[in-house]
Amino acid sequence: MSSIFFFIFLIMMFKGKGRDAIGSDFFKLLFFLCFFGGAVSLFFWPLGFVGGIAVVAWLIHKFGKKNKKSEKEPYEYGNNRREQEREWREYRQQEKRQGGREILPAAAKKRRKIVESFNDRFELYLTPEQIKGIVDASYFSEIWKKEIEAMTKKYETLSQWYQGYTKWLRVYLRVFHVQEVTSDIRQQESICVYAFEEVFQYADSLFDMPLSEKIRAVNDKFYASFDDISFMIAYRFLESKGKKHELGRSGIVREDADIDELLHKYDTGKAVQ
Repeated sequence: MSSIFFFIFLIMMFKGKGRDAIGSDFFKLLFFLCFFGGAVSLFFWPLGFVGGIAVVAWLIHKFGKKNKKSEKEPYEYGNNRREQEREWREYRQQEKRQGGREILPAAAKKRRKIVESFNDRFELYLTPEQIKGIVDASYFSEIWKKEIEAMTKKYETLSQWYQGYTKWLRVYLRVFHVQEVTSDIRQQESICVYAFEEVFQYADSLFDMPLSEKIRAVNDKFYASFDDISFMIAYRFLESKGKKHELGRSGIVREDADIDELLHKYDTGKAVQ
């Protein structure tokens, strides 16, 4: 009977958590501890009170957190649940095609060195605090863990690193000189959408400008480092969220364009005479 508290606590902890969190190292450890505690409490009944205390503490924490929430919920740019499930399946299938899971060192110091080295090599503009946040998040977010694993691979160009389910995140980390990084991957997605949307709303105002010049203007205004590849990845990412933008159509520049213009002016002047 005393072991029931451990399993109730386990169910409550998993309730409402996304697959990203459930697949993390933290939740795997939590599952093991709850299962182990429940098994031991069958033979050592006082341990069951620990599970009961954990249930009460969790309820108090949950109730307090709910009361502190603002009445106005923040707008989330994330996909609906069905779309999230589809993207997650694609992400997992891609991981299997790439040879399964890679093992990261357990020590936070070693993980931090991986991120710092990658940050320096590809100029991601991550601050020490943001690097620490990513490393901490890798213990309870499978996607952040995969991002650090991806940093252990060798890339000849940034384009190779951009490939994958989280290409939108990687582009954000690379192109913006001033970034906002959070441990919650859904909130991070919202941050990326907001930043990209601001960029493309400005790009929409640059009428009849060639794409290369638009990218240059965007980089100057937003202290960014977009190139053609990263710019189009961000464009397609917004498009997948239902946010449409017009890249514009620039005319073909011809060698005899100036001559045609002069002939047109000559004919017009002649007609006036």
